[in-house]
Amino acid sequence: MNLSKIFRLAMQRGCKVKMIYQKNNEVIERIVSPRAFNADLVVCYDHFRKAQRNYKLSNILAAEILDNRHDYQRD
Repeated sequence: MNLSKIFRLAMQRGCKVKMIYQKNNEVIERIVSPRAFNADLVVCYDHFRKAQRNYKLSNILAAEILDNRHDYQRD
């Protein structure tokens, strides 16, 4: 499934997304709640940073929808 479909489904279902993101030479894992996206960018609430963040889709290496029942609490 491509990233656009993953983020679209997560928004429709109200689910969080676990993503692997590359920032410069660093690879970061984040749990986010997507709010909006377009062809280049996804706007999410980042549960680690506890703030809204913008991520370039081209820098997202992998993403998966977390089940609503998934008990991943970092906020």
